[in-house]
Amino acid sequence: MRALWLIDGSYIYKAGRAFQKENPSYVKKGIDYKKLKDCLCKEFQIDVLDGWYFNSTPDPATDGQNAYHSWLKTTEPKGPGIRVKLYDLKEKEITCRDCGKTFSIKVQKGVDVGIATTALRLFGRYDAIILSAGDGDFEDFIRYIVEDNDKKLYIVGFDKSISPDLQQFSSMNYLLNEHYDDICDNREFKPFDTADEVVSE
Repeated sequence: MRALWLIDGSYIYKAGRAFQKENPSYVKKGIDYKKLKDCLCKEFQIDVLDGWYFNSTPDPATDGQNAYHSWLKTTEPKGPGIRVKLYDLKEKEITCRDCGKTFSIKVQKGVDVGIATTALRLFGRYDAIILSAGDGDFEDFIRYIVEDNDKKLYIVGFDKSISPDLQQFSSMNYLLNEHYDDICDNREFKPFDTADEVVSE
């Protein structure tokens, strides 16, 4: 079986942080995408798994982010061999409800559209879609791929962070919290604490 794996890097980061906050015994290690890729191939009996990673980065990106994203692109056996698509962070003005003061923050833009566009452009080459995202806004394109084109959907994410609107189309969920010991990143040099940390709208 051939599968297309679409990863929202910010979603994995934030859902992982929420899981670790609720489970203090788990050290902040992050996800090793090479280990996770191997586990998904075994779990879903996939022969070819093509991964695409989407996130936003500041301009310029930090050295840690550049190193991390380069590692994601590195082919096996040294890396997971995942394609990386990065978007610029955009300025957004926020007004405080209490004091009325206005300030600017940087927010993620373009990632959801990138995931949906890539899925619709490439799904015909694959037997299944693996989605590492929890946003119910993906429901329309997922419905089209699963119902109108008879493709399987598998969702990979943390428990309590996956929208029921997506789960209704999934053949199976792979919950990262249940497999955390097998997929956590033990490499000392990976800058996980800053690599995926972006503000999203």
